[in-house]
Amino acid sequence: MSIKTRIALRYLSGKNRYFLSFANLIGFLGIVIGLFSLNIVASVMNGLSQDMQKRIISTKGDLRIFNKDFSPIFDYTQLIDNLVTEYPEISIAAPVNQGEFLLRRRNLTAYSENFGIDIIKHKDISAILNMMRIGNPTAEAFQNNGIILGLDISFQLNATVGDTVDVVSPSILIPTSLGLVPRMERYRVVGIFQSGLPEFDRLYSFIDIEKSKGFKRHTGVDFIEVKTTNNGKEIRPQIERDHPYLSAQHWSEYDSTLFQAIQVEKIAMLIVLSIILVLASFNITGNFIRTATEKREEIAILKTLGMNKNDIIHFFVIMGFFVCIAGIMVANILAYFLLFLQDKYAMILIPVPGFPFTAVPVDISLIRMLMYSFLTMAICMIGTFYPAYKALRINIIDVFKEHK
Repeated sequence: MSIKTRIALRYLSGKNRYFLSFANLIGFLGIVIGLFSLNIVASVMNGLSQDMQKRIISTKGDLRIFNKDFSPIFDYTQLIDNLVTEYPEISIAAPVNQGEFLLRRRNLTAYSENFGIDIIKHKDISAILNMMRIGNPTAEAFQNNGIILGLDISFQLNATVGDTVDVVSPSILIPTSLGLVPRMERYRVVGIFQSGLPEFDRLYSFIDIEKSKGFKRHTGVDFIEVKTTNNGKEIRPQIERDHPYLSAQHWSEYDSTLFQAIQVEKIAMLIVLSIILVLASFNITGNFIRTATEKREEIAILKTLGMNKNDIIHFFVIMGFFVCIAGIMVANILAYFLLFLQDKYAMILIPVPGFPFTAVPVDISLIRMLMYSFLTMAICMIGTFYPAYKALRINIIDVFKEHK
């Protein structure tokens, strides 16, 4: 062991001689708490983002293709055939009509964002149709004025499979002898789904594509929903280039505000927790400054014996390195152990009814932990330079005069 390392360890231990002095121990714990918190929060936030993303992708297609002027697509059957033929990446495509309805049963009402779909094709596009909590709708029952409701909508209407609900379209008015009245049709509930996303369960309902045309008052569809083999991002510009009259929307744009909010939260948490590491570094810097002040005589003697400026800088850097690397190792081991247990055994649950998941989701990334470790090391090493500079300014003659 070199003399510089021996001096660094001696100054770190103080009077203890075996471990860190109390002041340096506080700095060490600050690094452990800061990096541990950073790893845990980043893993949970990334786990949340990935879980939400996976659920949203499973409930919708990768792409939605519609006319640029948002007019109905009338030749949709031919268009679907052309898309599937032209682009091998498209596994299935289906027509969709979208509308806003009021659902009424007796004296209960609920608002719904309704989708007119081809149930046979759409089962391969949206996982919602395979998440039936009650009922198992057949194509025949669905096409015969059947409607599929989200679980929360069924609660609002106090409706279950077999009950009838009135579907009212406020935007379509029919002239009668009593004046203009909203278009209304009666549907029978053939299925109730639970997607795991409360917003979807509270808003979404489905009817047959042919029935939805009556509410739209045209024979076309609003858009084509597409499932691809490669997430759809690569063929999106190609579709728009090959078909100038079409526009394609990627799934990431459907709920862009949600993902942007999660991203902003992740950045904010990273900044806040990085500040904890900076404060821990300030604590270490203060301890080393005090060490340089208390050991003025010893540092002066070391200079007299031939220790140069680089040697003095080195043993302060070594002091910071030992404290920092010990804190990083302990923080990473604790964080990985806790995240591993949560990922494997789901020990921490979220007791909120209707929440998208019951266990706190985590994303364990060794690369991210390594990146945060380098960030912590950089912050700590920067904090050692000022104490080293203070030690370099110690004047041998002034120190000896003081003790003359």
